[in-house]
Amino acid sequence: MKLFLVGGFLGSGKTTAIHQAVNYLGLSGKMSGVITNDQGTQQVDTQYLRFYNIPVEEVSGGCFCCNLRDLDKNIQSLLKTHLPDALFAESVGSCTDLIATVVNPLLNEYKSQLEITLSVFADIQVLLTFLQGQNSFHDNINYIYEKQLEEAEIIIINKIDLLSIEQLKWAKKLIKHKYGHKKIVFQNSLKLKGISSWVRTVLVSDKGPSLRPTLQLDYDKYGAGEAEMAWLDEEIGILTNDKNAIEAGILFIKNIHAKIVALRYPIGHLKFLLNDGQTQRKMSYTSIMQPEVRIKNNRFKTNRVVLLINARIQADPAQLSEIISSTILELEFTIGCRIIGNKLSSFKPGYPIPCQRISI
Repeated sequence: MKLFLVGGFLGSGKTTAIHQAVNYLGLSGKMSGVITNDQGTQQVDTQYLRFYNIPVEEVSGGCFCCNLRDLDKNIQSLLKTHLPDALFAESVGSCTDLIATVVNPLLNEYKSQLEITLSVFADIQVLLTFLQGQNSFHDNINYIYEKQLEEAEIIIINKIDLLSIEQLKWAKKLIKHKYGHKKIVFQNSLKLKGISSWVRTVLVSDKGPSLRPTLQLDYDKYGAGEAEMAWLDEEIGILTNDKNAIEAGILFIKNIHAKIVALRYPIGHLKFLLNDGQTQRKMSYTSIMQPEVRIKNNRFKTNRVVLLINARIQADPAQLSEIISSTILELEFTIGCRIIGNKLSSFKPGYPIPCQRISI
């Protein structure tokens, strides 16, 4: 059984790549399952993948390392119910030390029955700012980012379509100078063909059942970095009388993003999933300035949409909650809609305490 463990910083495009990889494997008749993971209990990525009828389980309320029993339970569940040829397990974007706390314990448990590969994703623009010392995150968060790349077995440099040919040529030179001792794959995960090199690489990779070398990690710095990135999730319903609920939802999304940018809060990830009853639309923002995110709006009109919000922002949880609350009031006043909040959760993640840590 092959387990493709997928790490990498918030907003690096892991879920999009996994979705495309599942489709790619499906073309050759291979069945895949996915295990998602995040700090909250309402996960955009889980709902997004389930919409496409992909077998999905999730680990919530903390990283894989702190919920190893849940991860193992979900592996067993997918193996029993869907008999997949491969499993993708996507870790929390602020998590590191995966070799010691996830890979080695699972290898120790499953022996030769499980082949594991750790791919770590990096948004090419975020990585370039990091390598040039221009990253907007605090030092403890940068420490997590650095350690994620340090322990990667395969580094996936993602979103290369955002650079020109000349910029990409320069970026490859800079990245290979720093990480040339590792296996590096450059890709655009939005295209099925773009992820083929990564999928082929992990399929043939077999490091065997031996335990892997582990990081030297300062857990106090790691824990401090986790705590500096507040988590928020909320599900809201937007009700209108003029069947323009989709437009109201899109406006709500853009206003939330605009406020966070205006307050200069560095964005780890800011994800929205808009459900209009017929389809789902996903919008995602990161800390890097990017073209306006657009959602194709069809002619379907409805008086009601449901919007799920996942945010990981370098800010205080109370500040994030206030942004959501004030935007709800403003939108209700300006366009006359009704917005119903449900299950708001906003907090700082706790200190990481792995269930097991097998270091060598």
